[in-house]
Amino acid sequence: MSKSTVQRSDLAAAAKALADILHITPLTKSAALSSLYGRNIYFKWENKFRTGSFKERGAVNFLSHLSKQQRTKGVCAASAGNHALALSYHASNMKVPCHIFMPVTAPLVKVQTTKSFGANVMLQGDTFHQACEHAMQFAKKKGLLFVSPFNHPWIVAGQSTCGTEMLEQCPQMDSLIAPVGGGGLLAGSAMAIKLKRPEVFTLGVQSEWAAQKKWQTPADIAIRPHSIADGIAVKELGEVTAPLIERYVDCMTTVSENEIARAMVQCLEVERAVIEGAAAAALAALPKDLLPDRCQHTVVIISGSNVDMNVLSRLLERDMGDKGRLLKVAVSVPDRPGTLFTTAGVLAKSGANVLQVLHDRSFSKIPGNVDITFQLEVRDVLHREEVLRELKVKGFLVRVLEE
Repeated sequence: MSKSTVQRSDLAAAAKALADILHITPLTKSAALSSLYGRNIYFKWENKFRTGSFKERGAVNFLSHLSKQQRTKGVCAASAGNHALALSYHASNMKVPCHIFMPVTAPLVKVQTTKSFGANVMLQGDTFHQACEHAMQFAKKKGLLFVSPFNHPWIVAGQSTCGTEMLEQCPQMDSLIAPVGGGGLLAGSAMAIKLKRPEVFTLGVQSEWAAQKKWQTPADIAIRPHSIADGIAVKELGEVTAPLIERYVDCMTTVSENEIARAMVQCLEVERAVIEGAAAAALAALPKDLLPDRCQHTVVIISGSNVDMNVLSRLLERDMGDKGRLLKVAVSVPDRPGTLFTTAGVLAKSGANVLQVLHDRSFSKIPGNVDITFQLEVRDVLHREEVLRELKVKGFLVRVLEE
């Protein structure tokens, strides 16, 4: 197979190679989002694989093509996380030695899990591209086969099985939204869909973080903010995927880090599902209203769910703040026993939930008083004002620390 082409026959071969190894991931309709956007919205849950992302499709197809000699020698790859997890897991199952290079910024949970699958993990470089350079050098030196996360026909053909499944599970689908990093998922899925249903509208979604042209010098990279969508933090499409996307994808757009963050929280709220930033990018494109009016059955690919729980916790807290559900106040009270109990009683009566408490005697502006800082959870902006009013009515001196 030529490195730069993917043929129709390759898609059928990939489907056959994956049939006995990977299960079909579910596709469900979102009642809440369908009502919100006025069209039927479906989710293709690619996060339901063992390693939590669609990457298993490409990894299994690639490994299935290896010769006996290649299987014995092993493979090498670079990845920000999901490709590493997928390749290491299935390489272990097929008894293929696996070496993975990950950027030092890779999420800790993905690094640890990749190691648990038996891969030799090396942290090199600040970005995926730097890690990739190290991986290719290592592969050349050791005579290993380098496995690109997206830039190889076997990988793209493997990802195409997602598109084939969607057509079978949702025959009425008339539009697709998929996240884009290097382009393997979108290229493969769009190709599989368009070859059978050319009228289906396909939309690819990139992260603004990856699309920005600044932060490109080595000095800038050191201070570039980390992307919440690390799975698609790839600055350019591959030479294999780019022509396929140009041919089979109708529209490309970008979403901001804030839009991705809101989409992650939205999915948790309406679908009770944890998804990673790369997956949320596709969901974040829905409010942009880029789909033609004729599109009434839209499938959104939820590409993965491997998110650091610390990141998710911060996003939830930030979202609560944006919605006026967090209140941080300093209450000045006499420094004597019982005042904390009394203040907490007022807050309990007002219905506020205490998240954190801090006593501060050092900076109280009133001699003999102590400042007690409360971080509170409230229902909404109106409840926030009720809590403040109740404290002031009881005679407490209150300062709002964060608006």
